Amino acid sequence: MTRRELEILFKSHYAPMFRLAMSMLYDEDESKDVVSDVFASLAAGGMTIKSDNARGFLLTCVRNSCINVIRNKQVRERFVKLYSNKAEPLADGSDDSLMLNELREYIDNQLSPLSRRIFTLRYLHDMTCQQVADAVGVSRVTVHHHLSQSLEKINAYFNNTKQ
Repeated sequence: MTRRELEILFKSHYAPMFRLAMSMLYDEDESKDVVSDVFASLAAGGMTIKSDNARGFLLTCVRNSCINVIRNKQVRERFVKLYSNKAEPLADGSDDSLMLNELREYIDNQLSPLSRRIFTLRYLHDMTCQQVADAVGVSRVTVHHHLSQSLEKINAYFNNTKQ
C-alpha cells in the first residue's frame, strides 16, 4: 500500500473507526491506540485491503481489536490490583499473596527486560502506548507487540497452572 493510499484511507475512515472504538471502549486514548494500530498494521504491510470494501474491513479490524482490549482488561485490572498490593480476597477465599508472589516471579523471570519495562509502564503507571513508546524509545507498534505477547504468556501460564 502506498503512502498516498494510506492517507486517503485515513482521511476518509478515521472518524467512523474512532467512533466505533469509543462506543466499545469508552476511553479516548485506548480508542486512538486501537485505530492507530490498525493503520500501523496497514502501513507495515501486515494487512492488505481491497478498495471496494475498505470501510467494512477497517471497521471489522477495529471491532476485533476492541474485543481483544476488552478481553484483556480483566487480566490487566487483576494484575494492577495484585502487583500494587491492593488485592481483595478471591471469591473462593484463597489467599492472593501466593498469586501475587507467583505473578511477580513470573514477570521478573519470564519476561524480557524490555517487555517487563513496557508492561510495568503501561499497567502500573497507567501510561498510554504512545507515552510508553516515547519513554522507552521504541515505536508504538513495538509497545503493542510486547504488551500482547506479555499478556498472552501470563494468561497461558496462569490458565495452565490453575487448572
